[in-house]
Amino acid sequence: MREAETETATRLSKGSDSFAEMLSRTPAFRRRSEHALSEIPSSRFASRTTATAGRRKPSTSKSAAKTAPSSSESSTPQERPSTSATVYLPPLYPYQARLLRDPARDACTVSATQVGKTYSLAAWVLAMALTRGNRVHPWWWLAPTYPQIEQGLKLVLAFAKSCGALEGCKLTPYPRIKLVTGTEIEFRSWEREQNLAGTSIGGGVVDEAGLLTDEAQGIISTRRSATLGPLRYIGNPGVVSGPFRRLCALGSDPQMAGKFSLHRWTWRDKHEALSATDPHKAQAYAALIETERESIPEFEFRRLYEAEWTEDEAAVFRRIPPPDGPPRHAPAADERYVIGVDVAQQTDYLVACVLGINRRRVDAMERWRGIPYPQSAQRLAALSRAWDAPLVIETNGPGLPLYQELTQRGVPCSPFTTTAPTKQEIIVKLSSELEHGRLTLADVPPLQAELQSFRYTRLPSGHYRYEAPSGTHDDCVMALAFALHGASRVPDLSLAGWL
Repeated sequence: MREAETETATRLSKGSDSFAEMLSRTPAFRRRSEHALSEIPSSRFASRTTATAGRRKPSTSKSAAKTAPSSSESSTPQERPSTSATVYLPPLYPYQARLLRDPARDACTVSATQVGKTYSLAAWVLAMALTRGNRVHPWWWLAPTYPQIEQGLKLVLAFAKSCGALEGCKLTPYPRIKLVTGTEIEFRSWEREQNLAGTSIGGGVVDEAGLLTDEAQGIISTRRSATLGPLRYIGNPGVVSGPFRRLCALGSDPQMAGKFSLHRWTWRDKHEALSATDPHKAQAYAALIETERESIPEFEFRRLYEAEWTEDEAAVFRRIPPPDGPPRHAPAADERYVIGVDVAQQTDYLVACVLGINRRRVDAMERWRGIPYPQSAQRLAALSRAWDAPLVIETNGPGLPLYQELTQRGVPCSPFTTTAPTKQEIIVKLSSELEHGRLTLADVPPLQAELQSFRYTRLPSGHYRYEAPSGTHDDCVMALAFALHGASRVPDLSLAGWL
């Protein structure tokens, strides 16, 4: 670490103030700097420093652990032997430091994406395990699945190793780190909640808490009932009716002060910290935020960057432009077109949406139902010729035989396979284009009605389901989404000789 930064660190010896009190006195720093942990109790640390951190040469520029002379070497016989250790936290931004010095038993942080939530909690759990841990009760790092604990494991492992506090690491039956004090930090998943039962813990971190389930939250919280240890919940806003939202509500209740607290980190907190440390990076980050604001739906931007709770179920398209005129009956001379096709299922309509590539205007739409595939293929082939446009057609489900029929007739067709991820991708793209005024609509009443009623539902897994309400249709919406997807693939369509 740089010597200039170490000026903000204070080494605390035995009997000094708590970690939280020490940080509360640390001046607000203009750039990321080091903070010292309070002393690791000598009775548990001294016997192990010789093999690990004790080998390190004391320095003002690096994290170190030191042992004091034994009583036989002391100049005064009455002096009690003491051992102190100096361990420095990694660099922290001000909003991260405020969370680490929070004295509440349980602290909830609802966070924007990519603002350092895993980084800061990795520092916190290491600090707690070193200063408050013991050999009996492990500390936990929890996440929904084992792949999601990987980043936390890497950071805690790196921090422990860099300050000489690491004794060992095992990966089976689950990852766990052993510190030189004898305390272990275990990395667990609540994918199978029942596997968490039975173990008392000193405290822990619940990462990706927006995906926390009721059963997992109950088991995790009761695991520290014997020690009354602290828990830190952190994540992006999740399901409104989920346990993380309820815990955050407790954190904002003045009557729960000391027991629960609430922190909220938005992209602005990171931008402010970057502005004080690296103005060029802050400028680039602000540009990224504006790009994200333009490219993702408003409700998702608010959730991911403003750390706001959004409805579990709501309309997807909130800014639908009014019609700008009647549909066209023939192509414009200076425009190129693509046609999105949603194939009928049972009582649904087969819909063909004609979209101008250059002006991004829905110029025409045709729909029908109750017509056999050969006749539908004939009508679509005629539509393709009339607008001199390739088709983008859904090929899973009933769309596959129609796609095969069209390709046999020589009609230019680009296949699209609808899955939950691909549907989300094209719906999010459509929503963004509408919200930012980059798509206009001819007066096609069925399309506008479907856009107004189309909904999203946030699932407990954190994923979304996009669909029309029961008893209504989404054929026009999907046909438009397919057409917009095709319009974004102009080079591919041109390479195939279709444009």
